[in-house]
Amino acid sequence: MSFELEAVVGSVLILFALLVFQGTLVPLNQGFGWGLGSRDGKAEYTAMQGRASRTVANHVEGMLLFVPLIMIVEMGGLSSQLTIAGAALYLAGRLAFVPLYLFGVSYLRSLVWGVALLGTMLIGYEVVMAMVAA
Repeated sequence: MSFELEAVVGSVLILFALLVFQGTLVPLNQGFGWGLGSRDGKAEYTAMQGRASRTVANHVEGMLLFVPLIMIVEMGGLSSQLTIAGAALYLAGRLAFVPLYLFGVSYLRSLVWGVALLGTMLIGYEVVMAMVAA
């Protein structure tokens, strides 16, 4: 398996961990009855639940850019040092972003979010250059 695909697997594992964490917060804060019930009524979420929800959404949004680009790299045989570096930056950025966002660390979390975005952009650059060269 290529490093780029390993980064996709890593991103999926991060999402899985986030979903487990987010789901665990419900019974801890709203109780099992509400969590296992129909959830027709609106519950007041804690600050951590709000950050967990936003972190999940942010991670999924990042994956929506990253994963298709990696699939194009894999299917097109476009793997290069640039795509490997991009995948490494993306994964490292996402790994750092999650706890920083969950614990409300300002500024630094935006910096590491930018690292992940830069990684995605490097992969996108390689894909676009391959299209132009074709």
